[in-house]
Amino acid sequence: MRKRNVGIFACMAGIVMGLGISQLNVAGIFEKEPMKVYNSVERKIPESAKSKLKDEGKCWLCGSDDQSLMDYFRKFDDLGIICTKNWYVQDMRIRNHDEEGNLIGAQGNSRTGFSGTGEGGCFFHTNQMPDHGISEVSVSFGDDSFFDVRTVQDHLCQTCLDKLIESMEVYCGETEKPMARDLVLVDFQTLDLYALQEHNGGYFVRDYYVEIESEEDGIEVRAFYCPKLKNGKKDGE
Repeated sequence: MRKRNVGIFACMAGIVMGLGISQLNVAGIFEKEPMKVYNSVERKIPESAKSKLKDEGKCWLCGSDDQSLMDYFRKFDDLGIICTKNWYVQDMRIRNHDEEGNLIGAQGNSRTGFSGTGEGGCFFHTNQMPDHGISEVSVSFGDDSFFDVRTVQDHLCQTCLDKLIESMEVYCGETEKPMARDLVLVDFQTLDLYALQEHNGGYFVRDYYVEIESEEDGIEVRAFYCPKLKNGKKDGE
């Protein structure tokens, strides 16, 4: 009888020890795995800055200055893309205009072009079809294609500088500083600015619809002239 009890006790002890070793091994496996840390992502804009422009009439956005073409483009009912680093203005030419800004009829052709903003900056490939109210601009980022407020502080009035900074909204981690690209969409008529960052999808800007699609090293911007229909019809139908 005593031998049988001893055998049962030994068997039970073996089971307990086996379970204990198994639990320890499982715990060891989990301890070896690195703990995953998830940082929340939120929308941020760069820190506000104070304008250093002394003459507001020479503001590169709302004023007139020899180093900005905005006073010329303001004649057109159209949209454009501004590279803020050197204030390069790319006219999207969604519709046909003459040099005075008057709308004109079909011209019978589309336009393709290439341009750049210099070493380390952005490169533009445009495909403009104004006879159909369509424009496509492919922007390739350079190594230095990031927004730096110091490049515009001396050239924008406070109102326009605030508006530009607010348009540089990007997604980033909770502890990270926003690193916005140095691009912004501009409405030549209202001078409203719209973000052109990788996370954006699209905008309705008056009678235009704009799509922004991220690419590997840049963005694709497509704009369409599509005025609102009245009772499902365009004017004159």
